[in-house]
Amino acid sequence: MPESRHDIVPAIEAFEVREGLRLWWLGGPSYVIKSPTTTVYVDPYHCGDRAGDPRGFERAIANYFLPEDVTRADAIISTHNHSDHCDPATLEPMCRQTAARIVAAPSSAEKLAPWAWSHGRVDVFARGTSGTYGDITLTAFQAQDWDDPAAVTFVLGHAGRHVFVGGDTLFFPGLAEVGAVLALARNRRDLIDAELYLDPPALARAALTLKATTVLPVHWDIWKAWVENPRLVEPYLSGTGTRFALLDPGQSLAIG
Repeated sequence: MPESRHDIVPAIEAFEVREGLRLWWLGGPSYVIKSPTTTVYVDPYHCGDRAGDPRGFERAIANYFLPEDVTRADAIISTHNHSDHCDPATLEPMCRQTAARIVAAPSSAEKLAPWAWSHGRVDVFARGTSGTYGDITLTAFQAQDWDDPAAVTFVLGHAGRHVFVGGDTLFFPGLAEVGAVLALARNRRDLIDAELYLDPPALARAALTLKATTVLPVHWDIWKAWVENPRLVEPYLSGTGTRFALLDPGQSLAIG
């Protein structure tokens, strides 16, 4: 773990990826993927503590991502319009300080439209849309979000390596790509009577359906009432050949 949270983004920007991909987790739903020439942020989010939220969406961890520290970014993915995946206050300084394109689900693009700084910066990715950013390709696929029907998932590709970017998707039979970063959290039907996130067995099932070589749970730590133990996923992957990975905020792993 870096000594200061302000060290995390500069360390990522300074790190040279010579081949393949490397992923850094920033806590909550947010992470960064770098190739030798391209930097992609996924669902970056910075917020206050949200004290008193009646549904339990009070922040349980410190902000490990500080958007004002970002000076290099080529693309910023927003998988759907929930505030922790599409936050104008987080995205504005990133756009001001870089030339990054915002690669947005249709619902995210609609949410950002009133903000002048986003004009001309948003690439709308409905399901089936593909695009290339430096040496990384992005393709949008179906998602099953609990309340955003326009949410998408992404497959990020580089040199034969692929990462499935799940956003908040639940399990659905159409999952069929390689690599997985999946949202895990404790479901609290006493607060919201719906399945918001993958639970440990569903996350493992999704990873196996995706034929993932490695699965990295994210999002399990950010909201006080929804915190889950990511280690509960591990037994469901035992003997399957799919590697379970777990990072602390600011840590990274090589992909491929």
